[in-house]
Amino acid sequence: MTSVWFTPQFAEEIMKNKDLFVEIQSIITDLLAGHIEITQLVENMGGALTDKDAENREKGMKFFTKLLKELPKNFLTELQLKFISKFYIDRLKDNHRVIPSVIEGYLAIIDMDNYKVQFCGEFLTTLFREVACQSQLRQDRYNIYLIINKLIQMDLEFMKTLGPDFVYGVISSMEGERDPRNLMFLFTTLPHFIKSIPLGHLTEEMYEVIACYYPIDFQPSPDDPAAVTRQDLANALNPCLCATPDFGENCMVLLVEKLDSSLRLAKIDSLKLLSESCKTFKPETYAPFLKTLWSSINREISHKTDEELKMAAHQALSALVAKLATTANTDQAFENFVKGILISMQTAIAESTTITQFVQSSKVLLTTANASKESCVIITKSMIPAIIAYYEFKTSPKLQIASVEFLGDLHDLAVHWQVLDQIESQIKEIPRMCLTAVSQPAKEYQIAGFKTLIRVKNILETDLVLPFIEVLIHNVQYSQDNDLLSVSVETVHAIARKYPELIMSLVVKGRCNLENLTEDKVALQKRLNLLSNLASINDFTKIIIEEMLKIITTNESEAPKVVEALSETMSNTSLFSDQKVTQIESDHGLIDSILIWLLKEIHNQEHLIHGYVLISNTISSLPPEKQQKLLEKHTPSILNKCADEEIYFLILESLYNSLHQSVYDEKFEEIMKLSLCLALKGVNEIVRTKACVLVAHFLNKAEYGQQFELLYELLKNHLTSCKRDDTDICPKLIILYGWITKALIMRGSDMFLFWLQKITNTITNTEYCKQASEAIGLIMTDCPNHLTAKQHCRISLLYKQRMFQSFSNLTDKIGPSTPDTKEAYLLSWAYVIGKAPKSVLNNEVLKISPIVIDSLDYDNKDLLLVMLEVMCHFTQAKQTTISDSLQTVLPRLVNLTKYVKSMDVRIKSLQCLYEIANSYRTSLLLPYKQDILFDLAPSLDDKKRLVRNMAVKARTRWFLIGAPGEEKPN
Repeated sequence: MTSVWFTPQFAEEIMKNKDLFVEIQSIITDLLAGHIEITQLVENMGGALTDKDAENREKGMKFFTKLLKELPKNFLTELQLKFISKFYIDRLKDNHRVIPSVIEGYLAIIDMDNYKVQFCGEFLTTLFREVACQSQLRQDRYNIYLIINKLIQMDLEFMKTLGPDFVYGVISSMEGERDPRNLMFLFTTLPHFIKSIPLGHLTEEMYEVIACYYPIDFQPSPDDPAAVTRQDLANALNPCLCATPDFGENCMVLLVEKLDSSLRLAKIDSLKLLSESCKTFKPETYAPFLKTLWSSINREISHKTDEELKMAAHQALSALVAKLATTANTDQAFENFVKGILISMQTAIAESTTITQFVQSSKVLLTTANASKESCVIITKSMIPAIIAYYEFKTSPKLQIASVEFLGDLHDLAVHWQVLDQIESQIKEIPRMCLTAVSQPAKEYQIAGFKTLIRVKNILETDLVLPFIEVLIHNVQYSQDNDLLSVSVETVHAIARKYPELIMSLVVKGRCNLENLTEDKVALQKRLNLLSNLASINDFTKIIIEEMLKIITTNESEAPKVVEALSETMSNTSLFSDQKVTQIESDHGLIDSILIWLLKEIHNQEHLIHGYVLISNTISSLPPEKQQKLLEKHTPSILNKCADEEIYFLILESLYNSLHQSVYDEKFEEIMKLSLCLALKGVNEIVRTKACVLVAHFLNKAEYGQQFELLYELLKNHLTSCKRDDTDICPKLIILYGWITKALIMRGSDMFLFWLQKITNTITNTEYCKQASEAIGLIMTDCPNHLTAKQHCRISLLYKQRMFQSFSNLTDKIGPSTPDTKEAYLLSWAYVIGKAPKSVLNNEVLKISPIVIDSLDYDNKDLLLVMLEVMCHFTQAKQTTISDSLQTVLPRLVNLTKYVKSMDVRIKSLQCLYEIANSYRTSLLLPYKQDILFDLAPSLDDKKRLVRNMAVKARTRWFLIGAPGEEKPN
């Protein structure tokens, strides 16, 4: 058998022996070794290739094709490939049973390194003449399309020489194709074909073959694991319909027709096609259709509820205006089109009586203006004066406020297109309009006016600065509204960047009276907030920071307010970059001043929190070398104070919690020991927590190697010495375990498992199960002030997924929960489940579902909210674990709809009931229908509106179960 291919009996074996295919690799080995030539091999198998019986010829061609597919690409010579190519061409005239193997074989031939594209001319001619493509099976049709595409990619210039016969053959091959996968391939490759191969007199035929699929009306089989969607086909078809400008007129006629369709998808596809066509078609293509197109686009933009349709209409309008703008200086069509839109929308705005109507029309104008530089000039030049007049004309506050915001939008577009110089006389009126708005006493007017002024600050003229400052400083001094205060400070900041000298004179040294800041006690905190904001501007930094630090060191009563203002403002990274903070620290010794104040006021803790935060944030912004110097300067003295009073540890923690990972010195071990001691034996609860946090920071940031090993060994030795039977130490120890676990798992260290196991083992302990669940919650909860990226901590992206898996595995090994520990056990699971991604939960439905269902029987708001959320998720996914437990689940959910302690629990339980009714089959739900309808009646009268709304939704859905015409869930 191993040598049969060396003999003429080879053909007989191919026809009779089905197992011969396994010998192909042996044949290839002999070919590569030169034991037999390809010509001799073909001669020996010739009987199978030319046998009178079509079935035998089919076997012969299948064998030869498989052999070619597995040969190395560089094995056959050009001459051999020419010979084999000719042979395969002749086989195209053979019986229909042989054709699939011929097509597959030729696909293998053209992939050979020495194949010449010139061989394909006769192949394609014969293929188009002898083989009816659409009579072949799906895969064979795909292979034909693939051959054509590969040949075009191989040598486009040669394929062009094949002329109209080639184009006609391609058209004939694809005409009538219905398989979505083949269509997807065709739609993906046709744009290149159409743009590259001259279509000549066959242009219309090619267009018609493609256009017959428009709009796509197709739904994939639900059983297809890799289905092509209707949207995939629609997205791929559009570029085909507008692949060449020669399709322009036909495409526009089709597009306009479908835009008037009553089918939503046809409208969306047509709007997307219009957007796509603007990449290819010439502007003059659209001229005869512009009036109709605008009418259709305007109609769809006005749709009240369909956001997708409105978005597609806006995109189409933008693309069309941009295309027409390319002829702005040579063709009147563009200007006429834009002015038509302008007139329509001006009328709509003038007649608008609601915000919705105003916004809808203004968005059309913004879309048009955003499309091109030329349209921006036309729209802004007309609309800015019109909107200013509209403000005076309309008395509705909401419409006036909307018009002020619209002016800001128009300005932004003018800046984007760099056309401010062309609309100078119009644009300069916007700040005056803002002044009119902020002169109103109503908060809404002022906020709108200031926000718009911030956007147009670069066109603010000097004569308007003083009137604005009068209003702004009045707000800073007397307003009690946080939103208005915030935007007022932001506005002063914006003006200060343009006119620093004026603001220095009018505000810093004037109304805020920086040099005698604390003499005027009225609204001191607000003025401090404004000044600290302005300190971020280089022109103001020195004078303001120096004065504020002077107050901190000399004025005990007002120092806390200054520190609070600096802390809150300097934490805003959009104002104070790391470089800016570093500059302030280097030039003014900010940390030294704050530390002096903290040490002096250490026993008055209620005023010091902002000082700790300010030190931490400032150190976080400094480079490692500056951090190191500060530690060397201040650590020894503070450590000495900590030995006397533990309260000084709060200063130490603020110095060390934001260090870079590369910073390390000999004091770390001493501080680690102190932190561990205070974490377990500290009297002050805040000190104990901060000590735990600092231990976690050290473990998280220490470089692997000697640093980490030293600190970790120190940790284990200290904790080993603790007495486990000390009822005072144990609760604190469990919380410390939580911080240690959090630090290690966040850095991706496997050592976290050791500490997590200690916590999970405690969950079944009646005395300490509460602390164990708190520790699990601590691990899973994001703390804004601890173990953050800003503090240079290591944060593994998947640590919550890892925690879920590890906790799940460990809880399998602990003993069963008693009634006294069950709630803590479930609450621990709630903390883990609540932060785990939904994709992770989906993989553990069988395990999680019983835990979720059990939790619904407990009076614990935190537990219930998480578990109800998971219940909704599983129900929406139609998980059978929920449907199989409805007898237990439904009464518990009904009971929770009356949960007095939390409105959120009542809403979530009602949502779960709605999702159950909306997800599971009618036959399963009908037995419960009447009881649920009766039980939900009290929720309709709940004192909270949001609960009542959800109750109506849930009860209505249950009422419809089993009703005639009910829309069944899939």
